[in-house]
Amino acid sequence: MALIAKVLLPLSLLLAPGIAAPADAAPDAGLVAASSEPPADAVDADGTVDAGTGLTPGEPELVPPVPIGSLHVPLPLGSPPPTETVTVQVLLRIDATGTVLNVDLVEGAGEPWDQAVLNAAAGFRFEPARWGGTPIPVEIPFVQRFEPPPPPEEEDQELPAVLEGSILEKGTRKPVPHAEVIVEQEGRTLRAESGNDGTFSLRAPAGPCRVEVAVPGYNRFVVRERLSEGERVAVRYLVERRSYDPYETIVIGKAERAEVSRTTLRDRELTRVPGTFGDPFRVVGAMPGVGQVFSLLSYPIVRGSNPGTTGILLDGVRVPQLYHYLAGPGVIHPSFIDRVDFYPGSFPVEYGGYTGGIVDGITRRARPDERIVDAGFDLTNTSVLLRQPTFGDTTATVAGRYGYPGLLLSAFSQDSYASYWDYQTRLDGAAGRGKWTAFAFGSYDEAGNVMDGVKQANLRSQFHRLDLRFRQGDDDTYGSYAISFGIDDLLAGKNAGSIRTLSAEPRIRWQFAAAEGFAVRFGLDGAFRQTELPTLSPDQQGSALDRIDPSIASVGGLVETPWRLTDSLSVIPGARVDLYDTKSASKASFDPRLLWRWRVGEWPDEATMTLKGGVGYYHQPPRFFIPIPGLDELALDLGLPASVQSSLGTEVELATGYLFDVTTYFNWMDPIVLEPNFDSSQTTPEGDPTNGLDNLLTNRKGRSYGVELMLRKMDRGNLFGWIAYTLSRSERLSSRGWEAFDFDRPHMLHVVAGLRLPRNWELGGRMQLQSGRPVRAGDGSLTGRTDPFTRFDIRIDKRAVYNSWMLDFYIDVINVAISPEAVDESSEGKIRYMLPTVGFRAVL
Repeated sequence: MALIAKVLLPLSLLLAPGIAAPADAAPDAGLVAASSEPPADAVDADGTVDAGTGLTPGEPELVPPVPIGSLHVPLPLGSPPPTETVTVQVLLRIDATGTVLNVDLVEGAGEPWDQAVLNAAAGFRFEPARWGGTPIPVEIPFVQRFEPPPPPEEEDQELPAVLEGSILEKGTRKPVPHAEVIVEQEGRTLRAESGNDGTFSLRAPAGPCRVEVAVPGYNRFVVRERLSEGERVAVRYLVERRSYDPYETIVIGKAERAEVSRTTLRDRELTRVPGTFGDPFRVVGAMPGVGQVFSLLSYPIVRGSNPGTTGILLDGVRVPQLYHYLAGPGVIHPSFIDRVDFYPGSFPVEYGGYTGGIVDGITRRARPDERIVDAGFDLTNTSVLLRQPTFGDTTATVAGRYGYPGLLLSAFSQDSYASYWDYQTRLDGAAGRGKWTAFAFGSYDEAGNVMDGVKQANLRSQFHRLDLRFRQGDDDTYGSYAISFGIDDLLAGKNAGSIRTLSAEPRIRWQFAAAEGFAVRFGLDGAFRQTELPTLSPDQQGSALDRIDPSIASVGGLVETPWRLTDSLSVIPGARVDLYDTKSASKASFDPRLLWRWRVGEWPDEATMTLKGGVGYYHQPPRFFIPIPGLDELALDLGLPASVQSSLGTEVELATGYLFDVTTYFNWMDPIVLEPNFDSSQTTPEGDPTNGLDNLLTNRKGRSYGVELMLRKMDRGNLFGWIAYTLSRSERLSSRGWEAFDFDRPHMLHVVAGLRLPRNWELGGRMQLQSGRPVRAGDGSLTGRTDPFTRFDIRIDKRAVYNSWMLDFYIDVINVAISPEAVDESSEGKIRYMLPTVGFRAVL
């Protein structure tokens, strides 16, 4: 699968001392001037290249290729030096051994200059790029400038005026290195080049002159200046990029990995998908194998399991409530999220305590010099994010959102209200060779009725988290240490007391490379929770509230050994052990798992085919079927829900940027605990008919199986998107035999597309088609299904670029066709809706 790294690799970065460039790689008159240090925005405090990854345990880093020997491009044989700068840009495709496989001309200057660069670049040699210590192929740009001979020194000293200043990117004010400044005056042409900090200086004759700034990837900038004898004219030129896509991808490679079912989303795939309001986690709903209870309730039903069995995580930390009420946005500002890793099944032993799938949002570390002001406004909420360097190499980020969904709610009901807010505060820093992060975040939601002008809350939930992390080492050998503290609070009912939970969760990961291609990874997980319950009324005795364990402690250990047996075959055997203890019960689980990938065919510059598979055992503590703060682990005496997951598939990656993936799976679930069950035909041990609570507390068995297909256009150009289709069944064993799960949807189709247009416009569309869910008769037997549901969403984005800031405008409309969606089987049980929003976002 393609590795898409969000880093820029200009040639100057490859030659920088912090990347261990060879001594003989210094530039001469025919080579692009190399910088004496890497660009500040690409290097951490310890001098290493920052690939934008967070402190997630085991998260690999990208190490760019390093030149071996000189990258000198000689003048074309028999050609005189140019009279003006000649620029040739090519794209180098470097394989996993460091050999240049292909050189493509990107921007030429004509012959003989183009052929000289193509011939010389074909002979370049590199130490290969590495991802997590594994060599990978990459593509990097190479810009060669043939400069005219410099004027004699004495002639330069006679020039009486000086033009100096800086070249900055319009809209962001970032320095633009290696910009060519051309001064034309009285038939004479003078040139200078900006340094890594964007500054330049050159001497010129006095009088009026024409100044041009030329930079690959930027629009041409021309201005008139008047230079005076004996004076230094200070200027600041703002050059505009041809495209302001903040996620421009330059490094593209194929990483060796062993995850069987992971889909990684990033960049435009996270924030520009229609129908998500720019929220990264909502995009998971458009993945293969994912259904939903209701299209506006984005908690995923992954491969036929209930939402409580799927882990919704942020850097591996469980988020008790992912979305605000009333189809609100996520509780984390999107700018924190670097990517989202989605495992519909067969996930590694890194993740314990879940029997369904994993949705893990990976945050991005702030750079030591990063400054951002990001303010957003739409019809339902206002948000702001501030990022600023503080002390030493530490950068602080503060963000928050305030929601006012009641403005829209009042259009439908004057007797109801809702409100929410969230916050995030983060520090990123470095200590020696290690990196640390302190991240505090939380949210608050409230909804209720208005009686005589007085608000009465019927539902209120809030949570707060403090996550502390430290990691040191490299990709092969490292140690990662983290602990998170939490407070959850839930009020359900105006006359009910609140449920408050205090928690602490330490996590440790170690890895060392035992041999070439073989690593050993250890981990320890702990969790301690204390729950304060309200005084229960007599009619609440025996209810779900009465089954909450007031305290629970758990500890888990894991070991896995990533092993690259050959260049084509990789396996990850692993196992984890988890122990749970409460006042009512003590339970233990042992989960062995095996993942493998086998590259069965590779055709250079065409395609790569890989087979993949996995099988494993999964346990978790009993959880409420919808993630709600305060209702996490419940009723351990009911036993540990368990599943056996298996999958087998193949993926074909084309050099054109397309990926085709087919995966089959079978999951056996026994027991299933705390799952909604509307089968009224079941009876209690005494023979009485069961009610909803009895069914919720009744263990049962289940199975799910299916095939998932996905054709994906990777985000490498103007177009991105995917087509995902799932054919599946999810069933539960009842007194009548195997029957469809209440949220089973045999057919699910998602089509997503985004297109970047000229002048910073972008257009996106999304189509969702899914089968209706099962319908039961009064005796609990299945009588049919609700009608299928089809939904169309559209999104339009426009970015306006000003001198020192940018303004994004977007329109996002859910269900533009106002298609009816069935809530129940009755003819009145369908609702029609269209949910539009208009938003603005300013980035300074």
